[in-house]
Amino acid sequence: MKTQALLEKNPLYELLKKKYHTSEGVRLQIVKRKEELQKRVPKESLKSFTVNMSGSVTNCSFEKTLKIVSKNLFIKGRITAIFAPDDHEIVEADITATLSEVETLIQYLMIPHVVLHFKKELLKGASNLLIIDESEQNQLGDIIPDHSHRNFITYAELHEKYTGRMGNYLILNGLPLTAEKLGSELRFNKIQTKNKVFTTTGLKEIYVNLYFIFLLLKLDLEQHYLKLRTFNSQTKDLSTVEEKIDDLGFFSDVFNNIATTDNPLLFNEKLFIDLMRIEHIIENNNWKSIPAYAGYVSSASGGLNAQFKFMEDFALFVTYANCVSTFITKIVQKIGKHKSDFRNELHNLTANYNELKKLSTVLNHPILRTDYQEMLNAFSKLLAYLDFSTLDGVPHTATAGKATEMLPKVPGAFITLFKKCVKSVLPVRIDISAKPASHPELTAKTEQEESLQKLTMKLSENLEKISKLKTKNGEDAYLDARRHVPLLTELSDVIDQLAELIRHVESNKASEEPFKKIFSQHNKFEIFYHILQDVGVLETEPEKKAARLTLAELQTLLFTKPLKESAYQGILDKIHALETMIQNKKESKKDAATQGIITKLFQTPIFNTIMDIKAGIKNILEIQAEHQKVDAFRNEPVFFSYNAKELDSFLAEIVTFYEKLGSNCYYKDVKNFEMIEVSLDRLTEELQGINSHISLRTRNKDTIITKEPDAHIDYLRASHLTRKNLEKSIIFLQNQIAQIEGFMHGIEGNLCQHSFVYSGVAASVLFDQITYTLSNIDIRLLDMTDTAERMFREGVDTIFHYQVGEAFAEPKSEEMEGLAEEIEKRTVIRKYGIPEPA
Repeated sequence: MKTQALLEKNPLYELLKKKYHTSEGVRLQIVKRKEELQKRVPKESLKSFTVNMSGSVTNCSFEKTLKIVSKNLFIKGRITAIFAPDDHEIVEADITATLSEVETLIQYLMIPHVVLHFKKELLKGASNLLIIDESEQNQLGDIIPDHSHRNFITYAELHEKYTGRMGNYLILNGLPLTAEKLGSELRFNKIQTKNKVFTTTGLKEIYVNLYFIFLLLKLDLEQHYLKLRTFNSQTKDLSTVEEKIDDLGFFSDVFNNIATTDNPLLFNEKLFIDLMRIEHIIENNNWKSIPAYAGYVSSASGGLNAQFKFMEDFALFVTYANCVSTFITKIVQKIGKHKSDFRNELHNLTANYNELKKLSTVLNHPILRTDYQEMLNAFSKLLAYLDFSTLDGVPHTATAGKATEMLPKVPGAFITLFKKCVKSVLPVRIDISAKPASHPELTAKTEQEESLQKLTMKLSENLEKISKLKTKNGEDAYLDARRHVPLLTELSDVIDQLAELIRHVESNKASEEPFKKIFSQHNKFEIFYHILQDVGVLETEPEKKAARLTLAELQTLLFTKPLKESAYQGILDKIHALETMIQNKKESKKDAATQGIITKLFQTPIFNTIMDIKAGIKNILEIQAEHQKVDAFRNEPVFFSYNAKELDSFLAEIVTFYEKLGSNCYYKDVKNFEMIEVSLDRLTEELQGINSHISLRTRNKDTIITKEPDAHIDYLRASHLTRKNLEKSIIFLQNQIAQIEGFMHGIEGNLCQHSFVYSGVAASVLFDQITYTLSNIDIRLLDMTDTAERMFREGVDTIFHYQVGEAFAEPKSEEMEGLAEEIEKRTVIRKYGIPEPA
């Protein structure tokens, strides 16, 4: 019992009880070495080695030591076989591991260790072997092993079997690969890819080019954020320029009224859309395409007719409303006199109500229909209550007289009454807004009278809301709409002429002249040309010819929609030519009268509009120049984009790298794969450096563009379309960058297997995703520079070269002997320690 108690306190005994095979000291030694390996092993490739070890290694305890130590020390490696011939003082082991792991193992085994063996277990379930350091022998105490051995090696030879290419052959761990051999190595029965595989060097070349494309897209993304920043600063001026260009349009006068709700009675969205489509053809002088727009011409004609019909119906509504107001006033007067006989008013109001219901264009107007329906509802409630008041048996007030007979329903009775009403209201329009006057007699109204007064007040308010409709400027909408009738009539005449021209074009009888004639009086540039003639600016034929050409070119530049950034300078040049022409003429005229006339030219609406366009474009270009400054945006607290100088430096780094990449192409020089692989590793480090520069600053979630706006897009406006395209490109680039980064991690995962060859089958899914993604990147959408686009395409072409992997040849049986000798010559032998003398 005493011996057992002493054993219980022994630390080595505790280790045996817990089935440990190494002491604390040995475990700490192995853990320390393993921590050092953790930094190196992940970057190294697995290789096949044969290790010959000599020293104190001639018993089975060394084999066990070798297995236990390697199991605890190795991270990726493993021992595949151990050979220990009885007649040789040497142990041979086949190991698949990294070079660092094998070298660390050899160095550790050179340290002497004591292996304790116990034939009978000290305790049931305990370990029967324990490896301890020599310094730990004094801890044995009462533990007596059956026998012990002192193990260490004095000399080791490490034979690294060749793995790589030999011409068209692939050699893996000293053996030439065949389809079946490769399939077995990679857990396939047979490679079914027409002998196509990926090698480490090939995957690294794919990875480097994919990383290169990743950086090009990342740089392009940053350039788009800079463009968006610049555009955001230019938006106000760009919108102003577009509005001024619209003011020069053929139908601008009409658009100013029907395209907005400033006057609800003139608003006509459908007509506006039809005219806008027609105007685009007219502005570009593309008269031969007019027949293709016959449907829009017909629709516009119908829209104008509907607008005239609406105006007619609204005029009737105003008349009916005035008549209804007259009858309501009579009802209010009867209430004031405590009279309850409303039969006459009921008859007349019913007739007006029926007429109001027939005004379908007003009833269905997109802006008025809700208010109009409320008015009809209020009207029907009043009629129902008046009808209730005329029923026999309903108690009336004490002062109520005998029921008055209904007006006789003779044909034309309503028309006669209506004419009287119209005559009474036409000289002076009745102000419905005036509420029914209150009378002192209404001090003791009955409940019936109060209800009736509420209904009449409600109807009056609804009638007033529609008939007294105001424009955005507070003017009477109906009177304002009537003032624009001549404009709509003139437009209708133009549309009719255009429809006639279409018929002539379809019959091949039309020419360009009738087309120009139709729109000459609406062409602001033609009007301005005649103004220049009238004020004496254009006197000679050369002057007239030059002015007409300049105005025609300016018209083309301005009416090419959406407005292009490339057209800005051309527009400024044409406007400057006009200014110079006018200024020179003014200076050449000596008389004050002529100079005064020319000075007034600068105040004409068309010239002012052209000058506003010039000012807007100059502001846009100045903002762009401001954003190109070296130190722009650097000190901003919230990052949105790099400045142009920083982006240029990133591009310079990428271009420099591209020049190095071109001279390191594996698939063009497979014989020098080892040297190229080293170069590819170095290039990868350079790419990581460039990436760290581009990724130095990041955006927060509030500044990242994540979705396109849901707002309506006018595709003829650069202020709308440019924003949509920029944000669409940014979202697309962000998605592509994220996908490519995922592919890069996938390739990194393959490379971490550290096998020289990879099955085309195993990598095909990843590679299919890569090729599919790269094939669907639209270079036009990315808006790359020519240099960036060329680099991008070459990177993609290099990756696509590996679409079916790498080819390798299978050696024939008669080639095997010579090939084996060549492979043996490439075996790398490393020696450790001092060999014992023979």
